[in-house]
Amino acid sequence: MVYPTLAEVLDLPVLKAAAPRVRAGSAGLDARIRWVHVSEQRNPAGTLSGGELVLSIGVAVADPTTDAAAYVAALRDAGAVGLVVELGQHVRSLPSTLVQAARAAEFPLVELARAVRFVEVTEIVHAQIVNSQYARMQFIQRVHDTFRTLAVESGEVNRVLVEAATLIGLPVVLEDLRHRALSFAGDFAAARLLKDWTARSHQVPVAPRPSDIGPEGWMTMPVGPRSRRWGRLVVPQRVVDDAVAENVAMVLEHAADALTIGRLLGDDSLGLELEAQGELLKDLLRGTTLDEPALRARARALGLPTGSALTVVVVGASAADPHDRELLEAAVAATRTLRTTAIVGRLAPGRVGIVAARRSGKGEAGFPERVVELLPSGSVSVAAAAGPVTAFAELASALAEAAFVVDVQAATAPSVPVRIWRSSDLGVRGLLWQLRADPRLLAYVDAQLGALLRLDDRVRGQMLDTLSAYLEAGGVMTAFAVMINLSRPAAYARLARLRQVLGCDLDEPRTRLSLHVAMLALQQDRDLAAPAAR
Repeated sequence: MVYPTLAEVLDLPVLKAAAPRVRAGSAGLDARIRWVHVSEQRNPAGTLSGGELVLSIGVAVADPTTDAAAYVAALRDAGAVGLVVELGQHVRSLPSTLVQAARAAEFPLVELARAVRFVEVTEIVHAQIVNSQYARMQFIQRVHDTFRTLAVESGEVNRVLVEAATLIGLPVVLEDLRHRALSFAGDFAAARLLKDWTARSHQVPVAPRPSDIGPEGWMTMPVGPRSRRWGRLVVPQRVVDDAVAENVAMVLEHAADALTIGRLLGDDSLGLELEAQGELLKDLLRGTTLDEPALRARARALGLPTGSALTVVVVGASAADPHDRELLEAAVAATRTLRTTAIVGRLAPGRVGIVAARRSGKGEAGFPERVVELLPSGSVSVAAAAGPVTAFAELASALAEAAFVVDVQAATAPSVPVRIWRSSDLGVRGLLWQLRADPRLLAYVDAQLGALLRLDDRVRGQMLDTLSAYLEAGGVMTAFAVMINLSRPAAYARLARLRQVLGCDLDEPRTRLSLHVAMLALQQDRDLAAPAAR
């Protein structure tokens, strides 16, 4: 509840016009006023409930039988936060005994040099308080509605954090029990917020409810069932204002409940750790306008030592697993078996990325091969590697390179036995893959192979297979005959028919090279040649 302070009330125009003067207890001017009460009683016990500012025209003060110290003590004990006395008809100046008693008790005492309508003061202050109460009720209802909807919908972690950060206007971080920042939301500089996160978080004790703890005054809230906590929410900065702290505590409690319910109701076998790591890897793959310091801070917060050499492995799943669950879990197990610190995540459907921090030394060059060997037989269709890179700034390029190799290899040679491929292994296939949508490549394919592509379906397929085998055999007839499973005479007859249709000399190396390039382009995506075939 955002109640006005005594200082704010004294600053209202209606009171400023009366020339208020603080005679005692100035240190208590930041006290919150819950209500304004007009009273002339020397013993207000029973009439106050705490948090009131007492207004007086000085009747009790002017009474010579009033014990000033007892009067101040009675006000304080009854819960009053201050006394405002109007000078005038009943008292020309505050008695020194009253001022001394208030100072001794550090109780705020204010005199008004001019008359003021107390009813106007109470109306203004009470209106502020009522409006504040209404705003508070609206905020509580908004919080309840927001997180009730998220809990019912089993909302994603990122959505819960975004809603929490929006409600309180402060950054919110979700960390696991190993003090790794899994996800975060809010308007802040991630590089600064997440700097040395794990070390800083270790200094903040676990608290059962939101409270201002640790050297930086973080507010935290455990996440998960009481007997099986799996993380905590953190507002990683000190909240000075009590009213704001109250709102933060309420939002963190509701957000923690939404995350707990969402994990219990949802499919969370992969865990938030893998989700967070996958989001980081996907962000690394998105464009060139990324905030590198923020990505570096996120990587460190997830436990990846960014000062080490980083090796990238990308694998394509062979099984029809909609979430790549088996492959992800197997990749995590493989990195643990190899005792390496790594980030493992889903890059796209059927694509799993691994970024491992590797030390230089004997045997480290074979890390990608050992990872793939540890994956379940039949779960991987293709695998590629890039790096190692020694600078974190190069990691995005290495990840994109390995993902590119997997895409090309999966599209152009899907039946090849699984091995680690690198960009240098692709040769001209990599170039043709990048140009696959270029109209000039389509025109080239049509110019080289148009005569074959315009044949009827049955003959066209046979002729393309014949040409592919001849090119793969390097023009050697013996090898060509074996590849198409024909006798040499039959192979010569097939080749003669091919020469006739193409109208070129297949014994010429440059001709075979041109046709081979066209065939590679066609094999990457036969739709490239569809217009020509029609």
